[in-house]
Amino acid sequence: MNIFDENGSNSLNQISEIENLLLYKFPIKYVELVQKYDALQLEDNIFDFINIYGTKDDRDINFISLKKNHENGNILDFQKNVCEIDNYGIKHLIVFGICGNGDYVCFDYRHNPMTDNSKVVLVYHDNFVDYEDCNSHMVINHVAHSFEEFMEMLHE
Repeated sequence: MNIFDENGSNSLNQISEIENLLLYKFPIKYVELVQKYDALQLEDNIFDFINIYGTKDDRDINFISLKKNHENGNILDFQKNVCEIDNYGIKHLIVFGICGNGDYVCFDYRHNPMTDNSKVVLVYHDNFVDYEDCNSHMVINHVAHSFEEFMEMLHE
């Protein structure tokens, strides 16, 4: 893992506090990573996936800080953008990274809120799905079955 930039470490207490506020358990490998590196930016920060239109696509990722006073915001600040139902948000997604184009990389707890090994999804910040019941939300694209799988996908 080649690090471009990071913002120090996080204590297990800080991480647990965030988990308790969000009401979800983070994947173990994510906890190990953010314990060492807050607001991590990797040199190998590109991931490939098949988008909702069935074609190959890619994005970059910068990990969001867990620290309350981070200059670019923290995980709780970004969480509001993803989960606000009145703003096309989706419940049971926890944002942990942001792409250069503004899309969100999230843990997906929709099918199992009690897991500590959620799937990873991409949430398109400016693309929405409309349903017959007049509800709309941001488009969700599957990326990986686990955080560990996601990390293995990253390349230069």
